[in-house]
This record gives sequence, C-alpha cells and structure tokens, in this order.
Amino acid sequence: MNKISHLEKLQETLQEIFLKNISFFKKEFPLVYKKIIDFENLKTENYSIDFINDEFQLTNIKDQTKYYEIEPFLDSINRLNKFDISCAFSLIKLESLSKRNHYESEINSYEYLNEYINNFENINIEVNKFIFIGTLFGIHINDFHKSLNSKVYLIIEPNIEIFRLSMFFCDYTSLSDSKLFFAIGENEITLKNVVNEFLNFKYEYNNLIFYELAHKINESLISELSSQFTLDGQMRYPFSEFLISLKRGYKYFFEDKKRIINLSKKHKFLEDKKVLFLGAGLSLAKNLEWLYLNQEKFVVVASSAVLKHLRILNIVPDIILAIDGQKEQMLNQFDVEDIMYKNSIILASIKLDCELFLKLKNSNPFFMQDSLELFENFGFLEGVTVGDLGVEILTRLGAKDIYLLGVDASLDSKTGKTHIGTHKSSRKINLNKKDNGDFREGIIYIKGNLEDKVPTFREYLDMKDSIENIIFKNKNILNVYNFSSGAYFIGSFPIKIEDYKNEFKIEKNSFIKEFFNNLNNISKDKLEVIDIKDIQKEKKILKKLNNLKIENFYSDFKIIFKNYPNSVVANIFDRFFRLVLPYKDILKNQDISNKILEKQIKEVLNAFNSIFDRINVNL
Repeated sequence: MNKISHLEKLQETLQEIFLKNISFFKKEFPLVYKKIIDFENLKTENYSIDFINDEFQLTNIKDQTKYYEIEPFLDSINRLNKFDISCAFSLIKLESLSKRNHYESEINSYEYLNEYINNFENINIEVNKFIFIGTLFGIHINDFHKSLNSKVYLIIEPNIEIFRLSMFFCDYTSLSDSKLFFAIGENEITLKNVVNEFLNFKYEYNNLIFYELAHKINESLISELSSQFTLDGQMRYPFSEFLISLKRGYKYFFEDKKRIINLSKKHKFLEDKKVLFLGAGLSLAKNLEWLYLNQEKFVVVASSAVLKHLRILNIVPDIILAIDGQKEQMLNQFDVEDIMYKNSIILASIKLDCELFLKLKNSNPFFMQDSLELFENFGFLEGVTVGDLGVEILTRLGAKDIYLLGVDASLDSKTGKTHIGTHKSSRKINLNKKDNGDFREGIIYIKGNLEDKVPTFREYLDMKDSIENIIFKNKNILNVYNFSSGAYFIGSFPIKIEDYKNEFKIEKNSFIKEFFNNLNNISKDKLEVIDIKDIQKEKKILKKLNNLKIENFYSDFKIIFKNYPNSVVANIFDRFFRLVLPYKDILKNQDISNKILEKQIKEVLNAFNSIFDRINVNL
C-alpha cells in the first residue's frame, strides 16, 4: 500500500469512528451531542490532528504546543503499564478512626466504621469506579477499559474541541456496557453537579476511585476533585447526627414541652437593630475592651463558645446560640456563672445535650430544627458551623445589618492560633509548615478581610462558602459588616473597629422582652393535623422496614425509599448505607462484612423504634 492510500485508509477509519461516536452521543447523551454540534457551528479551530513521520500529534495551532511526548498509541500502552493502585482517590479511611463527635449510649458513626476497618487486614481492591481526567485523543481510554473493565466511568474534558478530536480515535461506544458520566466543557458549578451524579450512582463503590490524568494541563482537577470528595463525604455530617436530632428533638417537644421556633420564612424582629455576632476567632480577644465599651449599641449575639471569654469583662450577650450536640464540649462552654446566660435568649439546636438542657431549662431556651424537619414547613438549619449558622439564623429573624467579630474562618496570621484562649479547641499551628493537602491540617492562604492574605484550613473554606452563599441569596436586604481580621467574605463590607461610629444605644431589657414574645408567637407548642399525619406515615414506613428480611434488607430498602423519598426515617437510613457500604464493599471476607452490616441495621432499627414507640398521636 502506497503512502497516499495508507493516509486515505487512516482518514476513512478515523471518520468511521467519529460518525459512530456522533450517533452514540446523539442517542445516549444528547447534551454532549448538542455541545459538539454547537461547537462545530462556531467554525473555529484551535487544535489540530497532525500526522508527521507516521505519528499522530495533538497540536495547539496558536502556540504550536505538542501534547504527546511520544506516539499516542505507544503512550497509551505506557500509561497502562505504569498504572497502579496509588492512582486513586481514597474516599474511605484505611486506619481506625479516633474518637470524635461521640455521644454516650448512642450510635456513633466513627465506631460503626471502625468495625469494618478493624477487619481490613484483607481487603478486596477492585476497579469499580474510574475517572479519566482529560482525554487528549482518548486512545488510552479504550485500552484502560479493555484491561480494567470498570463498572462506572466519569470522563472529564474541560475543552470541548479537544473532546471532539478524541471522537476520531476513541470508540466511546465500546464503554457502553459500563455506566458512563461525561463532564465536557463544564464550568465549576456544573462539573460539581456531574461529579455528584457520579458519586450517587452505586455509592457502595465510593471507596477507592481510580483515575488517569491525560496531561498536566488538567492537573488542577485532581485537587478540585479531592476537595469535593472530602467536602461531600458522609462523615462530614453522618447519619448518627440526624438520629440525635430526631431523638432529642422529639423528647424536648413531647416530654419537656419546649417550643420549636418557625424558621421556614423571614421575620422582622431584628430589622431595625444593629446586630453584632460574636465568634471564637482571635479577633474577638483583640477587641474585647472595645466590645465592653460598645455593647449597648448592638444586639449582642454570641456563640456559646465565647461565654468564658466574655466573662473576663462581664459582657452578657442578649442572645446565645447553642448549636453543638456534644456533651463535654457544651457543658464546658456553659461552665460559667449563670448570670452570663440566665437572662439571655438562648436559641438551641434540637441536638442539645440532655444534661446541658437540665442546666438551661429554667432559662426557657427556644429550640430550632437542626439538619431535619421534625415538623413540616417549620424550617431547619443546614449550615456547616456555628459561624455560618449564626448568620443564617439572624437573617431569618430579620437582621438587615449584621456585624461580625471573631467570625474569622482563619488562623491568626502572626501567632498561628486557631481560637481565643478560652476555647477548648484552641491550639497553635506552625505557619511555616508546608501544605500537605490535608483537609483539617493543611494550611493555605486566602484573601483577608483587613489583611492581604490570611492562613486558613481547607476545613474553614466550607464555612466561608456558606456565609458567602447566605450573603448572595439576601443581597438586596442584608448588609454584613466584618470587623474581623480573618477571611474576607465575598459580598461583605470590611470595616476597622476604630472607624465605626454610632452613638445610638439599645434599651436591652425592653428589647429582650419584646424579642422573647415575638419568638413565642412563632413557636410550635402543639401538634397540628399535618404533624400527626407525618408521624403516622413515619411509623408506617418504620413498620415496613422492621418487616424486611435482614439478608435482603438493603435491596428491599431501596424500593421503599423510592416510594417514600421524603421520609425522614428512610433518608437517615439512606445516609447510613452511603456511609458504611463503601467500607463493607472493600472487605474481602464478605461473611464478616455481612454480619457487621446486619448487626448495624438491627441497631439502627432499634434506635428508630425506641424513638417512635414513645410517641402516641391520633387524629
């Protein structure tokens, strides 16, 4: 065959593959197909397929960058030969989890996971989920599939034109026996949505997710994906926290006759007040004297974590937020003279520790639904930390001017301290330590509020994002002024303490009395018909779950969950499975893993039964 005939044959083959792919995408992935057609209609060309010295090459036309260092088919073979299990995102922990967020005599998620981890001496590593980060020509995609045959693929290519060129080389139809997800030319938000769809499908495979990076131009996607996997991880807010909310919330309402306030809509109780919200960042400690001198000019709202620090100058907050459900930590925060809280309005999560409740119950705390709705259309808290939850709560109560102090979302840029000295979790971090990428320990620098840059943890970015979302959603009615020397929140107004001028004072006694009455007026103290029906429905679903055979529980549960997608019980059970099944799936000894899972299912069922057996409601 002469050279011209050879080239013609190559072109014919490439065209056949392309047309085959076009037909495939048109039928199976119409959104991807539309993107390809829309790009073709632009009549632009930034990249080319070159054939030089009998080798294909992907070339950037403008700067003549060559994306293959060696011949593409040989490159594919080399990639496959070099591939090993280290090229994976680990969505599970392989070593025992330390005690954290522990609830006495309750189900604790970390203990459930340790039951699997303690048997990890023999694990079964299978390639069930795989991500191709970038495609180039995609030749390696076919070769990897032939070798690994993963059950689920996510194919990411930020550049639509490069992906289109890959359609001449990669036969995407050959992957059709696997579940496919495509993220082609997506922006940051839509990419996250596709990744979430990928994670939600067969979530039991979310243990080790393998990947192959096509080219260093897409290397940043590795850290972006890693961050998303961490932020969306089930241990960030595990199923056991929802169980605690359900159990304690019903107890405080039915047995202790405490009210739950309606946060489903915005009220106007704080709209004409300047509200100062205090967090446990170092900015509070630095400006405590100023706070003492200016406390009468604001409605002072404090996280319970700062009570000990306010005690130094006897600054009594008007409103206290008690959000955490931990026993020791919260008892420690309220280990102050009762003058610091007995005359304040306490807004507490329904997760509040029972022993702390006994200490506070004569202070008439108001409860807020946290993580879930015990009662429909009453609203619930969805934030990450007391910092962003505080801003959300105050916004729902009508605050239009919120001033932040100590809501730093950062480390102190000089000392490396994390919190005020009276905070139990306060520690000092070496700011010279190189970022190791760890979610809780790795230090990164972000834009500061009153400084150019400030150090922070990736963990704090979640709170920062949440506050920024709250500001954005309420941009037409909310002003957030930030006194703190921590992170800058997009949409807020940085302000130096010394620049603040306001001589108007609030008459605190009359405010607290009026605010108390307003909260009473929006609080639930008895059941309505819809509440009774909802509880009866949950009992019905729980009965169905109790009647399932334990050996088929998960498969039968999925049918029930599909029929009752809004059920609180079913949603908590779904979170339970999302957490534990990736650990069960990787255990080689399935006899052991099945016994562990069956034991845990029975315990979760018993936990639900103990909650609903105490509730007797009838229409």
